[in-house]
Amino acid sequence: VLTGTGGEMTREIAPGGRTIPGSETISQAPVAGDDLVLTVDRSIQFATEQVLIDRVAEINARGGLIVVMDTDTGEIYANASVRRDAETGEPVVTSGNFVAVDSYEPGSVAKVITVAGALNEGVVNPDTTFEVPWRKQYYDDLLKDSHEHPTEAMTVSDILIQSSNIGTITIQEQMGRFVHHDYMTAFGLGAATELDFPGESPGILKSADELWGSERVTVAYGQGLTSTPLQMVAAINTIANDGVYVAPSLVRATVGPDGTTTEVPPSATRRVVSEQAARQTAAMMQDVVCYGTASRAAVEGLPIAGKTGTAFKAADNGTYYDENCDRIYYESFVGVYPADDPQVTVLVALDEPPAGTGDRFGGTAAAPVFADLTPTIIHELGIQPAENSVGCEG
Repeated sequence: VLTGTGGEMTREIAPGGRTIPGSETISQAPVAGDDLVLTVDRSIQFATEQVLIDRVAEINARGGLIVVMDTDTGEIYANASVRRDAETGEPVVTSGNFVAVDSYEPGSVAKVITVAGALNEGVVNPDTTFEVPWRKQYYDDLLKDSHEHPTEAMTVSDILIQSSNIGTITIQEQMGRFVHHDYMTAFGLGAATELDFPGESPGILKSADELWGSERVTVAYGQGLTSTPLQMVAAINTIANDGVYVAPSLVRATVGPDGTTTEVPPSATRRVVSEQAARQTAAMMQDVVCYGTASRAAVEGLPIAGKTGTAFKAADNGTYYDENCDRIYYESFVGVYPADDPQVTVLVALDEPPAGTGDRFGGTAAAPVFADLTPTIIHELGIQPAENSVGCEG
């Protein structure tokens, strides 16, 4: 669109390749390209890049990613990718749009899809209770929660708030893994978004028949599949948007050579889960921020719904361990606000925070970045929470 169309000119040349003066003939005039009007907000983008650079430097991570998306329209207000410079080792804003072209195992953020799907199928409600051990054998693998605990009665709400892997698998079993796979597809996993960014990754989502062994259940909590940050922010935005998926967009309009502005068509939408299932899930996500793993994402006076993700990252050697036999992590947090009238969905991810530190969890590595960035976004977009809105302190 920016490039336009080149023109054509013929000319006569003399022996030796010199142009004969006066012989030029223009057979086709060039056509200037259109300008693009992006959805990106300059102030939000700048603030996003700065908080991300600071956090990557602070915890000594490999890099970081942030996407800020309008809940209703899918417009992307900020889209930042930070990596450490190969020569200096300093974190810098990259020219690569890794938000769209790189994919990762999302970890526990994907539990939102499992819970919302089960609620929509009617096989559970937020108060449905299961006996949940801290570890359990599935196929050839002994799978575990993040911490040891006695076998205890946990509601669906408890499972999401405490981010229980075993509890999430139990929820998946209630609706069946094939139905669960259908929901992952409906939420946008396994296919590139309609953004159509050059080189955009579709992620990796095997068909339900191709899942092997414990992969059949680990996908319920975000391991055994990959997604781009762009796919995941759009998936969680579906919950904020009352169960309707809206495709992310980066271009708001084009401006022709004559100055005519043409608005791009609105982003495509589709209903994924019912309004009731979405709102039940969003209410549980508020409790994740106030009482669960995402307490460091809380902002005073603002109701926030969110979910943390702590995922293992595959290394080049085909394992989840680096050359020092340390785990490699990918940490994320996705938040929505105001939770009682969602307007913005924000994903923050930290790539390879150091193992063996308190910053290797989504709630400790990524959630604080969300809290730091939120006041800027609220100011720039003029977001006004309802008069009776309260945060976790209420």
